[in-house]
Amino acid sequence: MRQWSLIISFILFMPLVVAAPQPQLKNSYPDVYVVKKGDTLWDISALFLSNPWSWPQLWQKNSAIKNPHLIYPGDRLQLIWVNGKPQLSLNKFIKLSPQMRVVRQPITSLPGYVMVAYVAQDKLISAEAIPAQPQVLGTSEERGYIAVGDVLWADQSLALSSQWRVYRLEQDFVRQDNPSKTENTAITAKISTLKEIADVTVIASDGVTSQLQVDRFQQEIMPNDILLPLLGRDINADLSFFPITPPLSLSATVLGQISGYSYISNYDVIVLDRGHLDGMVAGQVFELFKPGAQVQGNKGQYHYQASTLLTDSTQLGSVVMAQAMILRPYEYFSLAVVLNNQHPFKPGVVAQAPRL
Repeated sequence: MRQWSLIISFILFMPLVVAAPQPQLKNSYPDVYVVKKGDTLWDISALFLSNPWSWPQLWQKNSAIKNPHLIYPGDRLQLIWVNGKPQLSLNKFIKLSPQMRVVRQPITSLPGYVMVAYVAQDKLISAEAIPAQPQVLGTSEERGYIAVGDVLWADQSLALSSQWRVYRLEQDFVRQDNPSKTENTAITAKISTLKEIADVTVIASDGVTSQLQVDRFQQEIMPNDILLPLLGRDINADLSFFPITPPLSLSATVLGQISGYSYISNYDVIVLDRGHLDGMVAGQVFELFKPGAQVQGNKGQYHYQASTLLTDSTQLGSVVMAQAMILRPYEYFSLAVVLNNQHPFKPGVVAQAPRL
């Protein structure tokens, strides 16, 4: 139930198909839905449609929802019928107060903790970039427990008063492509996940090393932890991009979950083996396919178990496990958030353009 922003956004990016089939409405769709605080655009769409990807056909020429980020709690969403076809209607809710102005926050594409955490800050770093980053040397007192206000040292000269985030290298992911028909060279790339440890501010520098004061920490800071500049968090900018469909030629493999869990579930952030050099763009939404079972044996003796005998085999069709939205593409890899997953799955599934 996390589709609304994706659906509405397609009206900005995709022309309607002239002979497109009528969208499939759920049997129990509401005549009117009043947007509540805490709703996301992804939550609402599943109340109306069996296949949210067909929502652009409901849009038609309705100008009430040009920007899904301007839908607010209290607004009334309604399906109406025009010439026998369903269309979307939006009635804005206006609350007047003689004493004060009521400011409402628009609902967002996804829960804020998903978007901000993985769009505002780096979570992956390439093997080539690691040696160039400043790293923690330690504390003068060899202190194991670090508290807010404590001072530690970094191995580079950093700008006074600049703010940095301390990360720990965790899981490595490797991409190795075979040479293409047009190019003889294969792509081999390695990337590592970053775990947030602390935030620090530079309080002194001698031209070779820097002193850092701890502003916030989640766990013990250790020598060799790396530092990246701490970026400001503009919530509106982080949540404003529109989900879009990727080109049919673009596909990727799920390498794993960013925290290293064996199974992947809803709202988990995953690593894909394609990046912006391959055409990945923030907001693209893929369907995640698990290969179908392989059935072996001859007629009348079909079975799933592998056989030691040479028998015929049939590969059954793939199964859609979930959807994934690209949050942040890097050169050769991308971070994406899992949506609409009903059952946990393992890495190795394939991400492809959705079947519209």
